[in-house]
Amino acid sequence: MRATICVDVSREEERALAAAWLNRWRERLTFISDNEGCGCCVDMWNVDGPVEAIAEIPEELRAASEWADASEA
Repeated sequence: MRATICVDVSREEERALAAAWLNRWRERLTFISDNEGCGCCVDMWNVDGPVEAIAEIPEELRAASEWADASEA
């Protein structure tokens, strides 16, 4: 299952949530993109993995994207 994670780099709590999620699920993900954000404002990754991993992405980190929406087609 696909998802896009987007982090506001000025929000330390979002950065911590993303790091914790990635650390927990990295080995079970079948795909993780390079950071596609600019790095000065946002960090963003496209990921693919098991339903349970995607379900645990904190709501405030979820982003709409062509990547994520393609898995629903």
